[in-house]
Amino acid sequence: WLVTASSTKEPGLESNQSPSEQTVFSGNDNQLDKPPRYDALDLQEIVDEWAGSAGGSSSVYMSDVDGNIVASSKPSDVYFAASIYKLFVAYAGYGQVDSGEVDPSEIYVNGYTRAECLDLMIRDSYSPCAEKLWNELGKAKLTAQLKAYGIMNTSMEALTTTAMDASIMLARIARGEGLSDESRDSYLSSMKDQEAIYRRGLPSGFKTLVVYNKVGWNEQKEWQDTAIIELPDGRQLILSVFSENVGSSNIAKLGAAIESAVSD
Repeated sequence: WLVTASSTKEPGLESNQSPSEQTVFSGNDNQLDKPPRYDALDLQEIVDEWAGSAGGSSSVYMSDVDGNIVASSKPSDVYFAASIYKLFVAYAGYGQVDSGEVDPSEIYVNGYTRAECLDLMIRDSYSPCAEKLWNELGKAKLTAQLKAYGIMNTSMEALTTTAMDASIMLARIARGEGLSDESRDSYLSSMKDQEAIYRRGLPSGFKTLVVYNKVGWNEQKEWQDTAIIELPDGRQLILSVFSENVGSSNIAKLGAAIESAVSD
């Protein structure tokens, strides 16, 4: 269908329980002024309608896995990352494993191995694992590394990011760029098989499509949702939604509208 290729919490503490023609990689917002072209489907209209009715403030970015823009709404607005920061930390952690820099079987946090921690920080949003690795990697160093990927408006020090930046990271994960096949498969497994509490936003709007997801929230005040969505023809859609005072149920409605459009 795409012609062209309530109270403030500490960062990421949702849970500490144990188990087009345009590309996003340039970081050039001027490109976003040109609407993407479609065959028989206009997801931009769906995003615009949703953003206009959801209330609060929101930012949406959709692309394919190659970075071609599908639809967007204020994609470079900066938001509190909440537990979305774990997407970036886990990616760097898998890089350490793939390079042989660390032993994935070594005990790392609270009896969990490094490999188990990489899974838990995504699957269960388990903060002790993520926070230790976040600090070990070095927040400023990690911010600089993200810029090398075209992730230009994310600060691992201030814990802020954008829907566009999150989507660039999701696209890397979906393509397996910078990851071994084993690490990519492990990462996607962690994003797919999660407890229902972590899938109340975007994933709950999709009833038939497979959704790989990472969410971050500060109660209903801030709800940040990122997903890799498998379409009926096997292709994948990258979708990130960042918001304040919108809530998970409204974000689920966007998911439902997108699923209806791509499934027809």
